[in-house]
This record gives sequence, structure tokens and C-alpha cells, in this order.
Amino acid sequence: MFFDKKEQQVKEMMRQHLGRIRECLDLFEKTIGIYLDGNVEEADVSSYNVHKKEHEADECRREILAKLSEGAFLPFFREDFIGIVELVDKIANRAKTVTQTMVVELPKVPDGMRADIRALTRKVVETLEPLMGIFNQASIAMDGTPKLLEAISACEQEADSIEFKLIRRVFREATLETADKIILSNFVRTISEVADAIENVGDLIQILISKQAI
Repeated sequence: MFFDKKEQQVKEMMRQHLGRIRECLDLFEKTIGIYLDGNVEEADVSSYNVHKKEHEADECRREILAKLSEGAFLPFFREDFIGIVELVDKIANRAKTVTQTMVVELPKVPDGMRADIRALTRKVVETLEPLMGIFNQASIAMDGTPKLLEAISACEQEADSIEFKLIRRVFREATLETADKIILSNFVRTISEVADAIENVGDLIQILISKQAI
């Protein structure tokens, strides 16, 4: 799909955008880890760093949209690329929301659940890897893309499985009050929703590939 100069520029800008998203998710994972270690004040500072990285990603998004408005890609495909850029940016938005909400609500996490929340967060970050692999190819529509899309879906399903088991444990935890259970379960859900956001990008890429086959 990337043939002329503008399209090549957009491709490189989208790679850079994803790089910012990856940096944001790395900070997201680090911040949650700091919080689970009991360092609330440090987690607050780290959460602000997530916010700053999300802002950098948002600046990349604006630059890509400006380049697309200059006429990169045929109109038939341009709308899908705009949609992909917007959905990619939502990944960082969700990560920022998780850490900001965490340091405000301060969910009570029983010791026995900390490892599983770390595992969930790790799986969410891993979900981004195959998406980055798609954009590191010469073309989104290369033969390797379907396998990478399957890898995204597999990671998201694993995250869902961890989320489900965690939430069930939360509501069976005798040491937590009902309000604390609600706050903690929402915390777990919003972490998993970052993987959902990544899968949404993969779904739109699948639609774009289908259009190219027409």
C-alpha cells in the first residue's frame, strides 16, 4: 500500500507513533509495579510520566493526520488509515486513565493477587508486540500479517482469562469490603481494556487488508 513519498512518510510516522505507545505502556507497567510494591508517592510521580508520554503520542497522532490530509493514499483507504491512527492513540489514552485512576482511588490489593495483576499487566504489554511487527513490515498487507493478527487476538484472550479469574477472586475475597471489591475489580478491568484497545486496531487492519483484496 505504501508507494509514493507521502505514503512512505506516513508509514514511518506511524512506526514512530507506535514507538511512543510502546514507551507509554512500558511506563504503565512500571507504574503499576511501583504501586503494587507499596510505593504510592512514587507511583503518583510515575503516573504523571505516563501522562507525558501519552501527550507525546497524541502529538504524533496530529502530525500523521495532517500528513494524511495532504493526500496520502486513495480516499477509499485513507479513512481506514485515519481510523487506525485514532485507535492506536486510544491505547495510550487507556493506559493513562488506568494509572491516573489508580493513584486517585488507591485500590486495596491483597498480597495474594499482586502477582496476578503483574501478570495481567505484562500480558497487556505483550499484546502490543505483534501490532508493532505489522508496522515493521514493508507493507501492512504482507503475508506475515494474518499470523501477527492472530497473535494479537491470542494475547488479548489470555489477558481476558487472567482478568476473569482475578475478578472472581476479588468478589470472593473475605478481607475486602464491598466498596473495595468494586474499586479493585474496576482496576483489573481497566488494565485488561488496554489489550482490548490493541485488538481493536488489529480488527481495523483486517478490514483494510480485506479492502485491498477487492
